[in-house]
Order: sequence, then structure tokens, then C-alpha cells
Amino acid sequence: MYKYHLQFFLSKYDDATAQEFFRYVWEVIQDAIAQLRHKDRYTSGHALNFRNKFHLHRFVEYLQSMAEWKLCRTHAAIIAAKEGQIKILKEQLQRLMDQRREAEKWDTDFPINIVSGHFLTVVDLFKKIAELKVDDKELVFSQMPITWAKLICRYFQEDGEPIKFDRVRRYYPRDPNKPSSRSSAIPSENKRFSIIPAKSRAI
Repeated sequence: MYKYHLQFFLSKYDDATAQEFFRYVWEVIQDAIAQLRHKDRYTSGHALNFRNKFHLHRFVEYLQSMAEWKLCRTHAAIIAAKEGQIKILKEQLQRLMDQRREAEKWDTDFPINIVSGHFLTVVDLFKKIAELKVDDKELVFSQMPITWAKLICRYFQEDGEPIKFDRVRRYYPRDPNKPSSRSSAIPSENKRFSIIPAKSRAI
């Protein structure tokens, strides 16, 4: 019966589609079920209404079995899907909040202050620390030199003012052996300190 009416609908309207017909039938059935649901069950026609609802629900099951456009999900199914999406979003939000709280543990309102004019002296000391070795192994090591720049920007300031990242990164090229044209070397006048290994003490 459904296919018969579908073919008639498509033959009568040149621009009609099977999806459009399906949507129309689905809405008609849902409206009919809603009307029957609100009728007084204590009237003499209750048995007939019950039987009509039964047949309409069976027809809905038939439509669901052939649906291709996900138009026939029940209200409960739609709510369940939305609740599932909300649950996922809440879990993602909770993870982000946990990550933020963990990151805030390392924030400080009292960064280490560098005396005015000696920013590059501190950068030079960090670069020298990165070159120190113990038993022919690096004392400290970072896969990316830019990590040192981030460390300085996050925990240091100069004369009470934040240190801009672009100001530091030029002294930490990706490849120290092949610095780019945007890289800079520490001027000799800022290399005020040397790190010298302590002499071994006899026990």
C-alpha cells in the first residue's frame, strides 16, 4: 500500500522525492497517534481507539524498517542521543578543567625578577647551563631549545615587567648549528659569568 501511494505521488509531481513523501507520511502518522493518545480512555470508543493506535504503531515499525533518512527516530531515541552527546561534552569539559587546575599549580604571582638591563646576562647563563656535561653526558637536556625560552618567559620578568616570548626565542634557534637569519647571538658584553666545574675534594 505504501509503495503504491509513493509511486502515485512521484508520478503526479515531477519534482517530488521519496524522502519528501516519507516525511509527509511519517508526520501524518505521528499526528494521528498523538490525537489518539489524548482521547478519553473511558468513552465507548476506547477499544476502537486502542486498536487504531496498535495498527498505527505497527505501521510506524514498518516505516522504521525501510527508512533511509533517519527521520523516524522516536522522541525517546532523540533525547537519548542528545543526552549521550551532553555526557561526552561534560566529560571533555571536566578533563579540560582538570588539566587547567593542574597547569595552574605551576603558575605564580611572584616571578623571579631580573635587574633592569641584564636580561641577556640571564639568557646567557641558561645557555651555558644547557652546555654543561657530567661524565660526557648533558647535565640537562631539552629536545627542543625553545623550551628554555618558554621557561624564561613563564617564570622570569625584567624590572617587574613580563618578558615577551619573541624577545627570547631569537636566542634559541631550532638548530643551534644552523641558526636562521632571525636568530641572534648573545653579545660579548652580556657574557658576564662563567660556570666552572668545582675541583674534586680529597676525602
